[in-house]
Amino acid sequence: MRDHDVWRLLDLEFRNPFANLAVEEAIPTFVGKGQAPNTVRFWRNSNAVVIGRFQSAALEVNLGACKQFGTAVVRRFTGGGAVYHDHGNLNYSISLRSDHRLVSSDLGETFKTLSMAVVEGFKTLDIAAEYEPPNSFRINEKKIGGAAGAVRSGFVFCHGSILINSNLETLSKVLNPEDQSLDKTYVRSHRSVVSNLSVELRRKLSVGEVKEALQKAFGRSFRIRLAMDNLMQEEKELVEELFQEKYSTNNWNLKM
Repeated sequence: MRDHDVWRLLDLEFRNPFANLAVEEAIPTFVGKGQAPNTVRFWRNSNAVVIGRFQSAALEVNLGACKQFGTAVVRRFTGGGAVYHDHGNLNYSISLRSDHRLVSSDLGETFKTLSMAVVEGFKTLDIAAEYEPPNSFRINEKKIGGAAGAVRSGFVFCHGSILINSNLETLSKVLNPEDQSLDKTYVRSHRSVVSNLSVELRRKLSVGEVKEALQKAFGRSFRIRLAMDNLMQEEKELVEELFQEKYSTNNWNLKM
């Protein structure tokens, strides 16, 4: 067992939200094949609603408001609920081989391990946040972030979104209220009272500060070293393929 293995660090984002979600699927695909190292990625989206794989866009999203505010609607390949993205929040992604020492037979424990590293990063910023299984980060009983994941042949993938200085007014308008109906056809989002980290801390907090804190916390918590790198050419080609054939299409993003 290697106590300090080297992972790839990607500080990589595109202006196009559909391209960003294509990258999210491409990276773990190559990690799972053993053709890319375990990877941490930090990124942001501009003004977008990201819905879970098994959700209905029509139920989760106010499509009229999205048109009004120029908000993109894109579906990710992982499960979970709908979230709002803009440049005031930070997204992180963790892609690792399924045979890595951090992966246990209990996948709930694996995702908890990965998510608790985020909490450790918060602590260094004097943020008393807590991880609430299965997928929420909370402070002062308000949700300031969420996570989702996927398990495929060869890899475990976990990504999350943290509200730092996001436009909560736009968020409230483009996401539909929680539906209390008993229809179980689709996975529904459970709406919570949300807030920005900056508001809860009562001080200015930059995306860069949070990114640096999480990067260091991942290194300590996972006992790894993160080395800045970029996508391989093969990954770039898969990103383009996924973007063209899947993530830029209404058939994928609005199919339910």
